[in-house]
Amino acid sequence: MEYTIGLFITGMFILVCTLYRRRKIAIHQKLQQNLEETYDVSSLDLSGNTRYARCFSHKWVIDNITRKSHSKIGSLFQDHLANNTLLAAIWIGIIVGSSSIIITLLFIQSLRTIGTVIVIFILGVLIVLGPGEPRYSENLLDAVLKNEIAELNAHDFVYVKIANDTIRKSVIINASLGLLFILISPWADMLPILLAQGIAFVTVYLILEPAMTLFNIHIALALLYIAGFIGVFGFVFLKLAQKVTTQEE
Repeated sequence: MEYTIGLFITGMFILVCTLYRRRKIAIHQKLQQNLEETYDVSSLDLSGNTRYARCFSHKWVIDNITRKSHSKIGSLFQDHLANNTLLAAIWIGIIVGSSSIIITLLFIQSLRTIGTVIVIFILGVLIVLGPGEPRYSENLLDAVLKNEIAELNAHDFVYVKIANDTIRKSVIINASLGLLFILISPWADMLPILLAQGIAFVTVYLILEPAMTLFNIHIALALLYIAGFIGVFGFVFLKLAQKVTTQEE
């Protein structure tokens, strides 16, 4: 029953926060419309592939996003990933493999300590926070709104249009996830079983059984398979982390 309550409340929380974020969409859309009516934007590239530098929006992006300094750990991570992706994937694979048991134990213990409802709610908070790109888009639009239309130009329209599209996409995704949480909440008690079956399938059929088959041939092949599986997983994880980090910065 607590899974049902947790998913329903979390879904409502996501929807409320999404509607709160949506309140500014009309104002931002009005800004986009005013720019489109004031300046000739018919020949502009709205795909985001062309960099328009002679406008307020570009200066804001440079000052608030591009020049934002990385932390030492973040810079080390980025440099290591860029200069030696394969070695970084191996290292992350080893880290993921060695820490998986610890993480699982901590997760189980956290469920015993704070309950599954809190864990589900934390997941909802992470969904609401989302990636950094929508937040930067909102900040950009709020900054542009502080200027008079006459102080802007046609190039600002491109930044405003892309920012509005980003926010709209984020609102749609969050609203869909919130509705999904609410819709599946009546069957939430089945989720732990399905999750356990998924973990068991990956562990047994994708790792253990192939490794045991190779073990019958040679132990080195089994170890190479396990290391390779973890390495590939780590490589994918790194690429996703790099993409998210790039979007947020």
